[in-house]
Amino acid sequence: MAPTSAKKRQRPPVAPPSEAPAVPLHALLEGLPDAFFMVDATWRFSYVSPRMAELLGDGVGPGDDLRRACPTLLELRRHLRFEEPATGQPTVRFEHGWPDRDLCFDVRIRPVEGGLLVHCRDITGERRAKEELRRTSEIFRAILEGTTDAVYTKDLDGRYQMINTAGAKAVGLKAEAMVGHTDSELFPPEVARTNISNDREVFAFGRTVTYEDAQPGVEGPRVWLSTKGVLKDAEGKVFGLFGISRDITQRKWAEEEARRHAEFQEQLMGIVSHDIRSPLGAIMNWSRVLAEAGTAEEAKQTSKRIATAAVRIERLTRLLLDFTRTRLVGGVAIEPRPMDLKDLSAKVAHEFRVAFPQRVVEVEHKGNTAGTWDPDRLGQVASNLVENALKYSPADSPVRLAVRSVRNKVVLEVSNAGRPIPDNLLPHLFEPFRRGPQTARTLKMSYGLGLYIVREIVQAHGGTIEVTSAEQEGTTFTVTLPRRSEPTKPHGPPQGPRT
Repeated sequence: MAPTSAKKRQRPPVAPPSEAPAVPLHALLEGLPDAFFMVDATWRFSYVSPRMAELLGDGVGPGDDLRRACPTLLELRRHLRFEEPATGQPTVRFEHGWPDRDLCFDVRIRPVEGGLLVHCRDITGERRAKEELRRTSEIFRAILEGTTDAVYTKDLDGRYQMINTAGAKAVGLKAEAMVGHTDSELFPPEVARTNISNDREVFAFGRTVTYEDAQPGVEGPRVWLSTKGVLKDAEGKVFGLFGISRDITQRKWAEEEARRHAEFQEQLMGIVSHDIRSPLGAIMNWSRVLAEAGTAEEAKQTSKRIATAAVRIERLTRLLLDFTRTRLVGGVAIEPRPMDLKDLSAKVAHEFRVAFPQRVVEVEHKGNTAGTWDPDRLGQVASNLVENALKYSPADSPVRLAVRSVRNKVVLEVSNAGRPIPDNLLPHLFEPFRRGPQTARTLKMSYGLGLYIVREIVQAHGGTIEVTSAEQEGTTFTVTLPRRSEPTKPHGPPQGPRT
C-alpha cells in the first residue's frame, strides 16, 4: 500500500519550497511522465513531481522527513544508509514494483547538490512485453520440442540457425552439432544436392513450396513431406528460410498397401469370374454330354474332362485360400514333425508321373535327408515347384527333383530345361500375381500365386529359396532348410508393403 504520513493536512500536491530548482528545470521535470522526488541532506522532501505526488497520495509532501513519513518507500533503506546524511549516499539503480499497484519502476538514485534525486521511470509496459515474449518463447519452444515434425531455419548461406530435437534425431545427429553448418558439411553429396536445390528454388521465387522427398534416415529410407519458405525482417528483407518436414513413410506404406489390396480384389474378382466360371461351365456342359453318352469310351473321355476341370477349380481354390491366409494373418502356420525329404520327393514325383504319364520326373537322393518339418506344407512346396517346372519346360525334356544333405541343412532342388527366365522378372518372381513367361500352353494355367505360397512356406520353416536361370543350364529352384524347424503361428497382417 502507498506510504502515509502521521500528519494529515490538505495542500496542493506540488508546492516547491524556496530550495526548489530553478523555474526552467522545475518546468522540465513536471513535463515528464516519470516520477521524481528530491530530498535534502536531512532526508526531507525538497521536491515532489506531480506523478510522484499522485503515487504518494495526500499524506506526504515537501518538508516531510522521508525516514518517518514513508520509511518503506521503494525499499530505499535496502539501498541507502538512513543513519547518515543524504548527501553522502552512493549512486544506485534497481527495479521495484509499486505496492498494491500493477506497476514496475526503474529506480535511479543520484547524489545532487545538497541531497539526492530519486528518478522512477515506469517500465510496466516493458516488463509486460518481456513477460509476454518469454511466455511466447516458452510456448514456441514447447511446440518445437513436442512435435514429431522436423522444424529448422537457415541463413542465406544455408547454415542451420535452429533445428528442433526431432529434426536432428531423424538424421542421426544432435541439434547443437548441426547449428552453424551447411547441408554439404552434414550429409552425403546426393542428399545435400537435393536440399540445396530446394533451398535455391525457395530463395529464387521468394515463395513457400511444398514437396515430397525420399531420403535416407536413421531407421532406413524415409519419405518426407516438406514445406519451405523465406524469412523476412520488419522491412521485408529476406534473411533466411524456414523448413518443416513430416515423416509420411507410414502413410505411404498404408497407401501402397491399400493400393495392393484394391488390386488384389480386382484380380480376385477376375479369377473368380473367369478362371473358376470357365471350368464350372465345362463341368456342367460335359455332365450333360455324359448323360447322353452313347458308348463307354465316350463316357470315359467325358468323365476325364470333368475331372480335369474339377482339379483346376480345386487347385485354384487352394491357392486363393493360402494366399488370403498369408495376407490377412501375416504368414503361414506350420506344425513340424519328424519326416524324410527323400520319401516326400518320391511321393510327389509319383503323383506327377500318374497325372502326366507323357512326362519324365526324375528323383535324386544323397545323404541324410531326415529332419523335423511340416510334411503337408513341404508337399505343397515340392508340388508347386514340380508343376511349375513341367509347365515351363519342353514336353520332351525331363524334370529333376533332387534332395541332399549339406552339413546341418537339407537342400531340395527342382530343375528343368527350357527358355531362361528374363532378368527383369527374376526380382519379382515370388510376388503374388506375377507370372513367368507366358505361352499359349501356360496362359490359362498360371495365376502367379504358386511361387508366392512356396516362399511363404519356406520362410515359415526358417529356410531360404533361390532361383537361377540360364540358357544352357536351364532353371533351378533351390530350397535350403534347417534340419529342425520350430512351430510357427501367424503374426498378424504385414505392417509395410510386402515384396
